[in-house]
Amino acid sequence: MAEMYPWLLPVFQQLQGQVSRGQLAHAILLSGPAGIGKMALADALAALLLCKNQQIDGACGTCKSCLLRQAGNHADLLMLHSDTNNIGVDAVRQLTRFSQGASQQHGSKVMIIPAADSMTEAAANALLKTLEEPPAGCYLVLVSQNPLQLSATIRSRCQQWQLSAGSAAQLHDWLSGQTDTPLPPFLLDYCQGAPLKAQALLQSNKLEAVNASLTLLADYVSGKAELSRVVKALDGDDELAGILGFFIKQRLSSPLEFIRQQALLTAYQRWCRDAALIIGQNSALALSSLLTELQSLLQHQEAKWKS
Repeated sequence: MAEMYPWLLPVFQQLQGQVSRGQLAHAILLSGPAGIGKMALADALAALLLCKNQQIDGACGTCKSCLLRQAGNHADLLMLHSDTNNIGVDAVRQLTRFSQGASQQHGSKVMIIPAADSMTEAAANALLKTLEEPPAGCYLVLVSQNPLQLSATIRSRCQQWQLSAGSAAQLHDWLSGQTDTPLPPFLLDYCQGAPLKAQALLQSNKLEAVNASLTLLADYVSGKAELSRVVKALDGDDELAGILGFFIKQRLSSPLEFIRQQALLTAYQRWCRDAALIIGQNSALALSSLLTELQSLLQHQEAKWKS
């Protein structure tokens, strides 16, 4: 088995124990925040269920079934994808037909639904039929970042596993092993505790740019940097929403008046909404408006502290 992320290893070991005892539920719901490796766990469970020579630490990786899966050609594994933002009823009907067919490798059949919370109502209703009468030897793994968006009926028919990223110390140790350079102190907070996002940032060499942007925002709010310079530096940055969100979160940890806390959040949320929905929006103008509002709110609060 490929090395499992350390914070997910205890859950995988529990699932493995259920598989070895023949007690694994036919429907599993893996949920948790983005960036913690939910799909890696789903893949490892599928590999274990399909393997013909299961080992103490998971799938053997060398049997015919494992080799087929690694090549992406295993006839008894279905990864449900959609060409749209939602999983429609036709995709779930495909899953139903797959579950009813005979196993090509004379073992288990596994179906994985990434982003299961994106199913339409019709798709969710169609899935219930499979959940209510699961074929023998067939396993369904649902993966969700927002499990409460799934109907209570679907959730009740799944064995639910709420995943988390583990302790900050454990994540720090793991991330330290992924790089030869010291970790920035803000990294995990910036990534909202998501170790895989933090790893991706480390590998992309974007951290210095993120830190520079945070410093520039602080300089602007304190009056040390011109608005035009800040907008020019930040506009178009693919990390901009995260940078602004983290910067505002840091300011909310200070003793701001409640009304100014709400104003800060509202301004940011409005900017995010408009950036996503308004086609052809002048992004530099929208960013200028947001930054001007943030500076006004924060400087007014700072002046009140000093008075």
